[in-house]
Amino acid sequence: MTRETTRRRILQVTGGTLVVGATASAVSAQEDDEDEAVDDDYSPLEADGEIDESWPIEDRDAVTVEEEIGDVETGDDVVVPEEFLLDGSVIAGGSVVLEDDAEVDGAVDAGEHVRFEDDTEAEDVAAGGHVVLGPDAEVDGDVEAGGDVLLQEDAEVGGNVDADGDVVLEDDAEVDGDVTGQSVDVADSAEVDGDVNETG
Repeated sequence: MTRETTRRRILQVTGGTLVVGATASAVSAQEDDEDEAVDDDYSPLEADGEIDESWPIEDRDAVTVEEEIGDVETGDDVVVPEEFLLDGSVIAGGSVVLEDDAEVDGAVDAGEHVRFEDDTEAEDVAAGGHVVLGPDAEVDGDVEAGGDVLLQEDAEVGGNVDADGDVVLEDDAEVDGDVTGQSVDVADSAEVDGDVNETG
């Protein structure tokens, strides 16, 4: 009999580090048929300015950070909620979302995708998948992505952008360092202070 594991996330503080754990309970395979398939090939560059609010984390409430101090380490997804200041870094096996006006006083490292919504900020970003910096989002250091990188209007990166996929800088986006990607599309009003390297 096929079974699916559902998870209930638990937040706990252990030795100054906020750990998002999981407890499992089994449910019947009948629910498998009700689940929608996830499109792993989706890129935010295909969104034409309107990225679906459920990308890359559909159930944001289940993985929302609640403690303000300490590093967040988990094998799951992480959401830093709107107007929240996290004094630490985020290390997640899944995806990471910073909602509007959230700030991480440290690095963001995700095994999957990273999305910064409007007016968000962090030190450095590393992702196994795609990275989106929304309008007026800011990364003080470098952005590294295993997929595509999108800097929306007025987004800023204080260091380099290095992507295994494509890179797009929309109007008035700024990168203080080099930009590397298979293809790099820089809007007329965007600025790159370093070199632009296309690897494709």
